[in-house]
Amino acid sequence: MNNSADNSGARAPGTPRPFVGINFTCCNIYCRIYKNKAGDAYEGACPKCRRKVKLLVGPGGTSKRFFDAR
Repeated sequence: MNNSADNSGARAPGTPRPFVGINFTCCNIYCRIYKNKAGDAYEGACPKCRRKVKLLVGPGGTSKRFFDAR
């Protein structure tokens, strides 16, 4: 079996980087945030006001790909 990622968050060359879409309601801006190197969370910030957001990855989570950050 050829997995594109292992448990450490490493990716095979040429595979897309996992992301989720975030609508930052603080500045009404949509952008993507990407999975961190540890692979345990999606992390990013509003490109305008730099408000940070962190979505944890784990069992019992959600399959949603788009979120509002308030």
